[in-house]
Amino acid sequence: MNGYLGLILTGHLPYLRAAGRDPEGEDALHETIAQSIVPTLNVLFDLRELGLRPVVGLAYSPLLLEQLGDIVVQKHFVVWMEHWLAQVEADQARWEAQHEAHRAYLARFYLDWGQGVLRSFVDRYGRNLVAALRELCLDGATEPLAGAATHAYLPLLHRDESVRAQLVTGTLAITRHLGRRPRGLWLPECGYRPELDHQVLANGTRYFVIDPASLMPGAAITHLRPRWVIPRRLAVFIRDEPAATQAWSAELGYPGDPLYRALRRDPRSGLALWRNGGEHGPEELYDPYDAFRRAQEHAAHFGAWIAAELEAFRAHHDRPGIAIVPLDAELLGRRWFEGPAWLRALLEQLAGHPSIALTTPSAYLRAYRPRQGATLRVGSWGPGGDHRAWAGRAALSLWQAIHEAEDQVAQVIRRFPNARGERERVLTQALRELLLAQSSDWPLLVSQGGGGDEALRRPAQHLRRCERLCDLAEAPALSEEDRAFLDQVEELDNPFPYLNYRIFTSSTSA
Repeated sequence: MNGYLGLILTGHLPYLRAAGRDPEGEDALHETIAQSIVPTLNVLFDLRELGLRPVVGLAYSPLLLEQLGDIVVQKHFVVWMEHWLAQVEADQARWEAQHEAHRAYLARFYLDWGQGVLRSFVDRYGRNLVAALRELCLDGATEPLAGAATHAYLPLLHRDESVRAQLVTGTLAITRHLGRRPRGLWLPECGYRPELDHQVLANGTRYFVIDPASLMPGAAITHLRPRWVIPRRLAVFIRDEPAATQAWSAELGYPGDPLYRALRRDPRSGLALWRNGGEHGPEELYDPYDAFRRAQEHAAHFGAWIAAELEAFRAHHDRPGIAIVPLDAELLGRRWFEGPAWLRALLEQLAGHPSIALTTPSAYLRAYRPRQGATLRVGSWGPGGDHRAWAGRAALSLWQAIHEAEDQVAQVIRRFPNARGERERVLTQALRELLLAQSSDWPLLVSQGGGGDEALRRPAQHLRRCERLCDLAEAPALSEEDRAFLDQVEELDNPFPYLNYRIFTSSTSA
């Protein structure tokens, strides 16, 4: 055996259920379910039924799992898909009447594809994708990794209490949803600072994954072998950046291939009709037949890439290495429509590969314990390998507001360590609003100039609610208006139902 491949399926979306009772407010969530999560689940279940049993890591964020398990989201997804299918059917009839043969062909393709997704969601998985993921975890086909509750960018949080609340809440949510306590941790955006080590260890974590940017300059450390960051207690795996680039980069990797579907959509139908680089003529319209054949070729290329990398490593080491490659749900299906087909072809190929095998980080650690340590530094997968993508000048005011809210929550909790009744509800909801405001989505969008006003509006809304709830906790009693407000925000912002404000303590005092 030359080595192992550890695929980690990652995924996260901000809290979109709060968009309201209009299913259109949850478009990004519905598209991720339709284009990424259901197709990926179909790959894993199909192969399991064929007896292949591929093993992968699963690092869907706790907040994403909370939304997937929400019956409102489940109902809205069915409504959204039915509306989408009706629109595609109308587009097909219109293009057939206009003798637009290729567009009509694409509409038929999308109609068949969408009907298959909806059947899988309703009939195969009973609308409950979390239960399907739990089944895979309990069966040993996937290994769950913990994550920050709302995918907060941990290195930039102001207080240890916030880091602890994010980690503990996230771990409890993953355990509750997936039925297994995770031993590993997926750091949001691979964001790391050395001060996190003991917080991570105190959370029960035995390994986490970093970006190569967190290695000290000049360190002779291969990314194909884990190292201790706390000897015999906490190990670190290093993301295989060259291999991962093949899978996610439109400029350097597979997703930019000219035969694959482009992101641009037809303004009238909303369908993606063109292939990459083809937006100006019928000869450049997308053809799924050609694209899915290319996905097979790229899966074979990726398998050969990994095999060569691990073979070269094995020639100079006395034990096999492991390539850790994260595959994000934003990539597999949403940005790279053919990604799930590529994944299936890759897993089928690896099932009979003579020199490499799929494994998970925990299984690798059990077989090959690290022999050496590593000293790490601040790092992330972002441009520059540091925090600047989340801490740009435009995001400074947002971070200041988050840090002020952290201090306010800490102060009021110190005053009422043993609250009961309505005050306990108020404090718990205040913490929930703080966690939602800390999601890494907002500072990233603000720093990059994307997301428009929404990138500021949503965290500001959570922070305003948090501030008002902290003020209510100081009051001797709630008025009817206060109770109505509490009821409303508890219904709107309701992930992590077992959250309790007492978790907002430092790791040393817990």
